[in-house]
Amino acid sequence: MVRNEAWHDEIACEGGPVMVANLADFMQWRGSEALPASMATELHYWSPFTGELPEAWQPNGPSGHQYLACSDPAGRRAALMDWIVARWPGAAVERGDGRWTAVRPDGKKLQAELSPDSEYDRAIRDLGQEGIHRFGQDASAYLWSAAPGHVRIEVAASRSLVLLAQIEYADGDDDVAQAWRHVSAAAAPVAGAGLRYRIDPGPAVLAWAPNSAGDATRPLAAIDAGPGQPGVLLDLALPASGVLVWLEPGIYASSLHYHEADRWAVSWCRLERVRDPQLDA
Repeated sequence: MVRNEAWHDEIACEGGPVMVANLADFMQWRGSEALPASMATELHYWSPFTGELPEAWQPNGPSGHQYLACSDPAGRRAALMDWIVARWPGAAVERGDGRWTAVRPDGKKLQAELSPDSEYDRAIRDLGQEGIHRFGQDASAYLWSAAPGHVRIEVAASRSLVLLAQIEYADGDDDVAQAWRHVSAAAAPVAGAGLRYRIDPGPAVLAWAPNSAGDATRPLAAIDAGPGQPGVLLDLALPASGVLVWLEPGIYASSLHYHEADRWAVSWCRLERVRDPQLDA
């Protein structure tokens, strides 16, 4: 009989979400790799002089980032630059590989790029604290927003409970240890809250989302993380920025938490397997 044991480790994160995906789905994930320009669906631009543009160029109001949905974002970018040059004689356009910048004679700039420029960009566009992102051929991932730093991953011996946790602040090592103990001992939430994500048979990848499957420094294989085996740290775009670990197949429900003490604070996401009518009949 295979015996699972509890397991934990930490992964590197430079800000942005941590993703949870079935291995087969993660193999389709391209993270921050540039998408072909032909896949762009919007023109994304921002400038301190957006309010001086015609209203047609202010889809999101007179200030802030603008997202203009169109069938030809590259053509619309060229048209916007042409308008700026005609409106402010002496303006110059710098055409970079991904971003174009219009510079007015007074030095103010407008920067424009095609969007989304990567699958990661698409995933975080409307992401709050958590979300489910669908991509590729019937692939999906659960996303939990994290700050720069390390994210602790705890997997229960049942392999049906995963905790993703991050220290917000702590005065010392003892405070860090106390925060981790608090996360591990926290009561389960009321059933029914949160998002749902299906874990298929086989291991899952938990990784900093800007990573790509193509960043892996070694082949990712299900045999490396089967039942009874500990998780395996993965070197991706950052060293040790992902893990491959076997979880019980089924539907996992998320819940988000935060606790602040006098000397430390911690946020965490709890992913726990819930009853699946198909698997638990």
